[in-house]
Amino acid sequence: MQVDVVCVGDPFLDLIFLGLAAIPAPGEESLATRLKIVPGGMANVAYALRRLELDAVLCAPKGRDPAGRFLAELIAAARVPWHGREADATPVTVAIPADGDRALVSVMPTPSVDGDTLGGISARAIVVDLPSVPLLPPPSAPSARVYAVVGDPEVAVMAGRDLSSLADIQALILNEREAGRLTRRPDAPSAAAHLASLGATAIVTRGAAGAIAVEPDGRTIAVPALPVDVADATGAGDLFVAAYIWADLAGNPL
Repeated sequence: MQVDVVCVGDPFLDLIFLGLAAIPAPGEESLATRLKIVPGGMANVAYALRRLELDAVLCAPKGRDPAGRFLAELIAAARVPWHGREADATPVTVAIPADGDRALVSVMPTPSVDGDTLGGISARAIVVDLPSVPLLPPPSAPSARVYAVVGDPEVAVMAGRDLSSLADIQALILNEREAGRLTRRPDAPSAAAHLASLGATAIVTRGAAGAIAVEPDGRTIAVPALPVDVADATGAGDLFVAAYIWADLAGNPL
């Protein structure tokens, strides 16, 4: 199978509670105005890439549980091809957007790479969570670009590890909190500079403060955020990842 991008990692079943004035305090019950149930995680990245007219597919285990069956229906309705072996459990996230941001609670099995399925897919690019990069089989297309991402669970897995090299990665994309926890650096510029010194372009998103990117040679670009009214920030990072990959594969300068 030949595609543009293969998104390696779990899609989530996202339950998003909209219309809350604030995130409830412990012991407090609040009423939301609406519930959205949508695919999340790598499904967001694949969906956005396809909206940008790239042939993107998911490669991840498919849960046999009720959540997995429902998630498979939603992903099929979104016209995102999903390839992978069967699994017992499905990752689920509850998202509570409020005050221009969101709180998340997730349950997920240990991330894994379905190497057998991935080995049958030839792609121009692979997007994968950072801890799973060493688990990738040799690519069918040796020139395939690898884009890595992390979230809070992946950062927790890597806590205490010293990153030695990112030379096999085209770019690492993460937010300011994740970058700080991963590198133990005090701010986005220093965290991005440290990550870039390991061999990959590092892109750190900063919410309302915009984003900063540092290339391995030290070249740095910072951009402001566009002014928008935020209704729901859930999945914003996933869409940023998709947009960056789309632009990079198109040959656009950083």
